[in-house]
Amino acid sequence: MFTFLPLAVLTILCVVLSLFAKKEKLILFWLLWSGLIHIILEGSYGFFAHEVTKASEVDFMEKMFEDVPMEKAFDLHWYASLYSQYAKYDLRYAIADPMVVFFCFLELVQGAACFILALFVVQQSKYRHALQIFLSALQGLGTVFYFITPYIYGKWDELISSDPFELWVYVVGLNGLWLLIPIILTIQSFIAIGKTTAIAEKSSQKNKVASSPIVKQQQPNQKKTKSA
Repeated sequence: MFTFLPLAVLTILCVVLSLFAKKEKLILFWLLWSGLIHIILEGSYGFFAHEVTKASEVDFMEKMFEDVPMEKAFDLHWYASLYSQYAKYDLRYAIADPMVVFFCFLELVQGAACFILALFVVQQSKYRHALQIFLSALQGLGTVFYFITPYIYGKWDELISSDPFELWVYVVGLNGLWLLIPIILTIQSFIAIGKTTAIAEKSSQKNKVASSPIVKQQQPNQKKTKSA
């Protein structure tokens, strides 16, 4: 079994499940896939960070096609060990940096919220956008802290890969998804909430007009005029 196969199978499962939705298929895929990443990968590292003690010495493609036993697909220790590869691009994962480990535990909450939000999207729940804003804020905040703390430490050059491809693809590109997409989802939620509020205000105004004493007095007079 190749290293990438379990993750590839889980990704395909997310695609298949999202295709059953009548609408917002891309959002559902993102939520399902993001939830799996948060819980299986990040959560595994959070629990077993102490087992990753050094950065991998092979490149990304070699690691992905590494032959491993099938039973590893069900071993959380193995998923945590994959971060020895990511530690090659971000050394914090090889030293169990407290901030990184803390956010990995926080991502368990984010993963659960992703699955709940996916259910809310399918059901068109009235709580959908409130949770969507909360989750997006949590994901965006975690990503910002991920990028900003090496600067705060003054150790960016020591901790983060200086190779342009590794930096922009594996560090900025992959992690940037959890900043870009939450921003898009937050904008979507604000627009939806704004539309719902406008509709509610119009409905409230109509009800006030219909229930006003002047309108009630005019209605009987109109009936009398017609009967005459």
